[in-house]
Amino acid sequence: MDSKTIYRQRRRRWLIWHSYFLLAGLLLMLFQLHAQALRVAISTEDYPPFYYQQADKLSGFSVEVMQAVALQLGLTLRWQRLPWNRVVQHVASGKADVITVLYKTENRTSQFYYSAQSYLRDPIVLLCAQPCPLQFDGNLASLAQQPVAAVRGFSYGDLLDAAEFSKVALVESDPMLFKMLSNRRVQLGIASLLTARHSAELQQAADKVKVLQPPLDFVDIYFAFSRQSAITPEFVAKFDQALQRYKSSAAYTALLQRYQLH
Repeated sequence: MDSKTIYRQRRRRWLIWHSYFLLAGLLLMLFQLHAQALRVAISTEDYPPFYYQQADKLSGFSVEVMQAVALQLGLTLRWQRLPWNRVVQHVASGKADVITVLYKTENRTSQFYYSAQSYLRDPIVLLCAQPCPLQFDGNLASLAQQPVAAVRGFSYGDLLDAAEFSKVALVESDPMLFKMLSNRRVQLGIASLLTARHSAELQQAADKVKVLQPPLDFVDIYFAFSRQSAITPEFVAKFDQALQRYKSSAAYTALLQRYQLH
């Protein structure tokens, strides 16, 4: 075998191994990109001020907080919009990684990793169709004989989830609840005060629905992560650190002010 043949064979082997090396590097890069993508599940129904579609762009307080934390951690966000009951199922089963707006309850802690700290506190209030016959002083027991409407599949925190009302009319969404109150199809409804304040339905019918004070309860809002996906407690700890840094920043304070949540 002459030297030229030996050279050609060595060069061919080198090219083959080089191709394998490049392919392995590409596969590793694709794996890392996939690992850095966080699948975020939210409802198809807009839920202002937390998330909503505006001019073909997803906006909202929770969206911007998630984006700020993801930027710190070098994460790519992949948004999934699903009916609310499927949002919870998707994250619980590992088909998505995180829910942006979820109250922490005893039942849910077995399904999800929660961020160690909340990123907002939500007053839960009683809404009353006008003219409102009810005088409410904050005593939940006084509502025992009152039919109250609530959204199907929603939690309002452990206290209100355990409260007993004479009848609970279940509706499919907050906008539907607000419309039913405005049209006096129901007299009383439970809702987030923040959501009620940002509701287009209630803004258009401000004289038809009254927010009763004091709030029924105050509930913290968390990011909740799947226990069945690739999310680990170590990842949640890093996410918490980034969330804490963001909450301590001037940008977070400005975001609260912009959404009128301070």
